[in-house]
Amino acid sequence: MTESPPKATTETGASTVTAGAVDLSNCDRELIHLCGAIQPHAALLVLQEPELTILQASGNTSDILGVATEASLGQSVETVLGPDPTAALRERIRRDDLNDALSHVLSVPHLCGKETAFHVFGHRTADALLLEFEPAAPADLARSAEVHSDVRAVLNRLQKTTSLQSFLSLAVDEIRALTGFDRVMAYRFSADGSGQVVAESLEPGLDPYLGLHYPASDIPEPARRLFLLNWVRHLPDVDYVPVPLVPELNPQTGSPTDLSYVSSRSVSVMYTGYLRNMGVQSTLVMTLLSAGKLWGLISCMHHRSPKAVSYEIRLASEFFAHMVSLLLSEKETIDHQAYRARLNGVTEALLAAIRKAATVQDALAGTEPNMLSVIDAAGAAVVTEEGVRLLGQTPPEASVRALAEWLAQRGESRYVTHALTDDFPEAAAFGPCCAGLLAIRLSHVAAEYLMWFRPATVEEVNWAGDPRKPVEVSETDGEIRLQPRTSFALWKQTVSGRARPWLTCEVDHASQLRSAIVEVIGERARTLARINEELEKSNLELDSFAYAASHDLKEPLRGISNFARFLQDSEPGLTEEGRQRIETIVRLTKRMNDLLESLLHYSRVGRSELDLQATAIDELIVQVVAMLRSGNRSALDVDVRVQGPLPTVLCDRIRVTELLHNLIGNAIKYNDKPAKWVEIGCDQALHPPVFFVRDNGIGIPEQHWQRIFELFRRLHGRDAYGGGTGVGLTIAKKVVTRHGGQIWLDSTPGEGTTIYFTLEAPADDEPVDGGAVPLGRRVPEGGKA
Repeated sequence: MTESPPKATTETGASTVTAGAVDLSNCDRELIHLCGAIQPHAALLVLQEPELTILQASGNTSDILGVATEASLGQSVETVLGPDPTAALRERIRRDDLNDALSHVLSVPHLCGKETAFHVFGHRTADALLLEFEPAAPADLARSAEVHSDVRAVLNRLQKTTSLQSFLSLAVDEIRALTGFDRVMAYRFSADGSGQVVAESLEPGLDPYLGLHYPASDIPEPARRLFLLNWVRHLPDVDYVPVPLVPELNPQTGSPTDLSYVSSRSVSVMYTGYLRNMGVQSTLVMTLLSAGKLWGLISCMHHRSPKAVSYEIRLASEFFAHMVSLLLSEKETIDHQAYRARLNGVTEALLAAIRKAATVQDALAGTEPNMLSVIDAAGAAVVTEEGVRLLGQTPPEASVRALAEWLAQRGESRYVTHALTDDFPEAAAFGPCCAGLLAIRLSHVAAEYLMWFRPATVEEVNWAGDPRKPVEVSETDGEIRLQPRTSFALWKQTVSGRARPWLTCEVDHASQLRSAIVEVIGERARTLARINEELEKSNLELDSFAYAASHDLKEPLRGISNFARFLQDSEPGLTEEGRQRIETIVRLTKRMNDLLESLLHYSRVGRSELDLQATAIDELIVQVVAMLRSGNRSALDVDVRVQGPLPTVLCDRIRVTELLHNLIGNAIKYNDKPAKWVEIGCDQALHPPVFFVRDNGIGIPEQHWQRIFELFRRLHGRDAYGGGTGVGLTIAKKVVTRHGGQIWLDSTPGEGTTIYFTLEAPADDEPVDGGAVPLGRRVPEGGKA
C-alpha cells in the first residue's frame, strides 16, 4: 500500500453540515480569507488611510514588534516604525499600486520596540491598508544575491530540456535543492478539477506519490481561485496556534478584514488536519500558470520538523514559479513537435485534394488523404446541408445528424470532450465508438460540422484513497462534521466509457482546417441566394471575371509564356529584334499573370467569411511594421510613430492585418523626403473610432482621391516607386467595406497624405471627419511599439 498526500495545498476547512449532501465542497462556507487570524511567525497591522492609524493589530505585536497590542490601537504606525521608515512608507504607498497584490514595501534594520531587522509587506483592500511584518535574519539578506545567481543558472538548465517530463523533473529537483524541503512535487490539474502528481523529488526513505491522482474535491474551485491571487503560500508549522486580530472586526466597517493576500494568513483546520495525518510538518506551495490559466502547483513538504523559509528564498521561489510557468507551453509543444509536423504535412495534402475534388465532402471523407489522415481518430463525419458523409467507426447517420443539431443548440464554434455522455447522455445509445468527440462548426447559421470520434478505453487510475470518500464524517452533539481523512492508501479504479483526451495541437489543426476550407464549402454548399447575400456589396461582374480569369486565362497565358521562352532558347537563327520581341512577350505575360493574381486576391477578400474576434490594433501594427522592415531595407530608415494606445476592436485579424500592411506600406513606398515618417493613430472620442495612417510623402491631387481606390489604378508609371499592380488600396477598401466601415483621405501634394478608416458603420451612416491627431510615440526598427 502506498500512502499519498491529499494535496499539500488544500485550504478548505472542517465544516458543520446538515444531513444530506456531505461533501468537501461544504467547506466552502468557511470563507478562509475572512478567518480573522494569522500565523505566529509574523505580525499584522490594519491601518486607516491617509492618517495610517492602527485599526486592528495581531495579538502577537508585543512579542514580534515590541509594542503592546491594545496600546497600539488608535496610534499612528510611526509609533512602531519610527519617523524615517514611516516617511519612506508614505512615499512607497503613494507611488505604488498595492491593490490586488502583496508587495514588499520596506526593509527596516530595526523598529522602535525591537532591535531586529524586518521585512514589511503591504496590501490595500477596499477598506484599509494592511502591513505585514516578518523578522529578517542578516544571513538571509546577505545570501540574496547568491540565491538569485543560482536561480538564473537553474533556468538556463531548464531551457535546455527536451521534453515536458524532463523539464518538470529537473524543476522539482532544483526547487528542493533551493528550499531544502524533504519532498517537492509538480501537480497538474485536469479539466475536471482532479489532478495528478507528474514529477517528484524526495528524500530517501519517503513513500513516493508520483503518478497518484486526486479528486477535484481535494481542491474545490474556491481554493483554486486563491492560487491565482498568491504565487507562493507558506505554512512553517502545521501545529501553530492562530493569532487573532484585535479587535475581531474592523471598527470602521464592522466587518471582518479580508486577508486573501496576507502571506501569513491562518489556514483551514481541515488543511492542517490533512497534513498532520500525513506526517507533514511544513509546506511551501507555488502556483503554475499556462496561458493565464491555472495549470498546476509545485508543492513542497517537510516531514521531519517545522521549517521556516525566509523571504529571500520565497522570492526566489516565486521568480522560479513565474519562469517555469512561462516555459510550460513551450515544453508541451516540444512533446508533440513531430506529431505537429505530420499534421501540417497531411493538412496541406488534404487541402490540395479538396481543391481538385468535385465536392468538399468527397475529399474529406474519400480515399487518403482524408479527415482521418489529419487527426488521430477512429472515425469522422462531415455534416452539411447537402448530407452526411461518414468515415471509419462512427454512429449511424441519423445519430450523427442528431448530434449536430444538439451541438448547434449549444452555439459553440468548437466542442471538445473525451466523455461525451457526460454532456449528451443520449450518446450512450451510439455504442463505444464515440466516447470522445472533437467537433468544429463550419457555419454560423446551420448545423454543419466536421466531427472526429474516438472510442471508449479502459484505464486503471491510481488514486490517493477512495475518490468517492474525500473526507471523514463524524457526528458530535447531534451535528454532522467533516473531518480530514486519515487513510491515503493506494486505491485503484478502473475507468471506462472515456476516450483518450484530445491534444491541444489536434484541436488547433482542426480549427485551422476549418478556416482553410470554409471558403470552398461556402462556394459549393450554399445556395445561390446565400452567395448573393454574402456578395451584396461586391462587384458581381468583377468576381465572375476573376473566376473566368483563374480558370480560362491563366492556363493559356502560361502556355504562351512557356512557348515564347522555348523559342527564345531553341531558335539560334533569331535576329536581335526577334529576341527583343519574344522578351517583350514574356514580360507582358508575367505582367498579365500578376494582374490576374491580384484580381483573384481581391475577389477572395470579398468572398471569404470574416472571423471576427477581439483584436488589439497595437499588436497588429507592431507585426506589420516588423514585416515591412524585414522585407524592405529602405523601410528601416522610416520613422514610424504610433499615437496610442490604440483600441481593441471586433474584426477579422487576418484581413485587418492586410489592410494595415497595404496602408503603411504605401505610406513608406510613396515618399521622396530625406526624413521620412509615418504616423498611425485613432480618434477614440468618435463613434465609431476613426483610425488613420498619415505620412509626409508625395501627396495626392484632390481629383484623384476617389480614383486611387479603383482596381488596377496607378497614378504613376508602371515601374515608378517600386512598381505594383494598383490593387492594394482597392483591397484595403474591400476589407473596410466588409467590416461595415468607411475609408477616405485628405492629402496635400508635396506634403503628405492621411488615410482615415473605420471598422464599423457610423450611426448616421455618413463619413466622419478625421481631424488633426497629435504626434505619438515611435516604433523602433525592431517593430515594437
